[in-house]
Amino acid sequence: MKKQFIKGLAVLLALSLGFTACDDYLDINVDPNNPPTSTPALTLPAAQGELAYVLGNQFQFLGNFFAQHWTQAGAANQYCDLELYEITSSDYDARVWGELYAGALQDFRFVSDQAREDGDRNAEAIGRIMEVYTMQVITDAWGDVPYTTALTGLDDPNPSYQAQQEIYDLFIVQLDSALALIDEGADTEVGSADLVYGGDMGRWRRFGNTLKLKIYLRQAYVRPDVAQSGIQAMYASGAEFLQIGETGDVEFADQTQNRNPFYQTQVVFRGGVDVVASNTSLEFLQETNDPRLSDFYAPAETGAAAGSFVGVDQGVECTPDRTGNQSNSVSKPGPAVASPTTAIPFITAAESFFLQAEAVARGWTGGAGGDAAELYAQGIRASFDYLGEDVAQVDQLLQQPGVAYPVGADVEAQVEQIITQKWVSFNGVQGFESWTEYRRTGYPGFIDPSAASNLAAGVIPKRLVYPNTESIRNQNYPGLIEISIPVWWDVKD
Repeated sequence: MKKQFIKGLAVLLALSLGFTACDDYLDINVDPNNPPTSTPALTLPAAQGELAYVLGNQFQFLGNFFAQHWTQAGAANQYCDLELYEITSSDYDARVWGELYAGALQDFRFVSDQAREDGDRNAEAIGRIMEVYTMQVITDAWGDVPYTTALTGLDDPNPSYQAQQEIYDLFIVQLDSALALIDEGADTEVGSADLVYGGDMGRWRRFGNTLKLKIYLRQAYVRPDVAQSGIQAMYASGAEFLQIGETGDVEFADQTQNRNPFYQTQVVFRGGVDVVASNTSLEFLQETNDPRLSDFYAPAETGAAAGSFVGVDQGVECTPDRTGNQSNSVSKPGPAVASPTTAIPFITAAESFFLQAEAVARGWTGGAGGDAAELYAQGIRASFDYLGEDVAQVDQLLQQPGVAYPVGADVEAQVEQIITQKWVSFNGVQGFESWTEYRRTGYPGFIDPSAASNLAAGVIPKRLVYPNTESIRNQNYPGLIEISIPVWWDVKD
C-alpha cells in the first residue's frame, strides 16, 4: 500500500478551496477561502477524495455486509438495517447520491471540460476516465439513472432516467475517447495534484483499459456477444492492464479529519463496537489456511476465544436469537482494513488480474492474454502484495483444495474459482465491488442470506432504492423499485 502520493481528505478539500491570488488577499470583497473559479489541478483531488470517501465509508459498510465479510456485533444494532435488508429511500440520499452526483461526478466533468479548454489532453483524459468510473458506481447501485441529462442545473432540473444498457454503451465511447487523448510523453497541469497516480499517464492508460475490461465483463451474462467482441478487440489492439504495484487508490494520514473513513467512523466515533467478522468469510479463510486471515481480521481480545479468530453467523445478532456478546469477544476487521492510513482503492492490481483471468477462461481474448490459471495466481499474488504479505506464500496456498485452479474443468467452474478468490481479495478493501460481483455471478456459491433477512427466501439485495430527494424534486422520477429487483446486467440464476 506504500506510494508517494499520501494526502488526507481534509487537506485535499482545503487545497481545492483555499487558493487565491496573493496580491488580492486584503480585498474584503473576495472570500479567500472560496475562490470564484477553480482549475483542474485544484478540483481533481477534491473529486478523487470525495469518491474515495463514499467507497470507503457508506459503500464500504453496505458492500462488506451484503457480501458477508462483516456482520453486526451482538451488543449493538447500528447496522441491523443492513442485516434485515431494509434499505429505505433516505438511507443513501444526500450523503451518497448527492455526493456522487453533485460532488465527484460534477467535479470530474469540470476537470475534463476545463482541461479541454486549456489544451491539457492528459488532464482531460483523467477527468473522463474518472467520470466513467464514478458513473458505473452510480448505475451499478441504482440501475437506470440520469446520465447525459444530469449536471445541467437549471437548464434541465428534471433529468431523465436512462436505461442502464444505454449507459454502459456510452461508457465504452467515453473511455475510447479518453484513451485516445493520452500522451505519455507530455506533462499535465494536474501533475502531483492527482492523488491516484501523480499524473503518470502510462498508469492511467492501464487503469482505463482495466476499467473498460470490467465494463465488458459486467455484461458477460446479459450480453455475452457484446462482451466477447469488445474484449477481443481490446486484446487485438494490444491493450495493457494494471500490474502488481499499480493499484489506483487514495491514501490517508493518521491526522484528525484525514484518517481512513471506515476507521474514523467505526473505530474513532463508534469505539469499534458494531462491526465484526462474518463466519462466511472467516471460516473460508480458515478452511483454506489463508495467511491473509490476520490481515482481514484481528483476534478476539477478551473472553473464552481471546487470541483466536472467531466470527459470527451473518445477521444472527439482529434476530431474537442474538447473544448480545461484546465485539471484543470475537474478531473485528483487521489491521489491513481498519487502520487510520488504510487506502481506498478504485481498482486494485488483484482485480485487474482476476478480470484478465476471467476473460481468458471464457475464451474471449482471441488466443491472446496468457494462461487463465497463471493470471488467477497473479491475482492472489497481487492481493498479498497489496496487503504487505510475502507473495512466496501463494504457491503453497494454491495447493489448497479450495484454492487450486480447476484446470480442465468447464468454463463456469473456472469462473467460479476466479470470482471466489476475487471476493477474498475484496474483503474489507472493496466492499461495494464485492457485493456487485456477487450480484453479477452468484459466486461464491456458499453465501446464504442474512439470518435476519426480511426478503423472500434465498434473496440478497440486488440494488439500492432511489433516494427520497428524487421523488420530491425530479418530475422524471421512475417510482419505487424494490431492492429485490435486479439491475439490467444481473440476469444469472
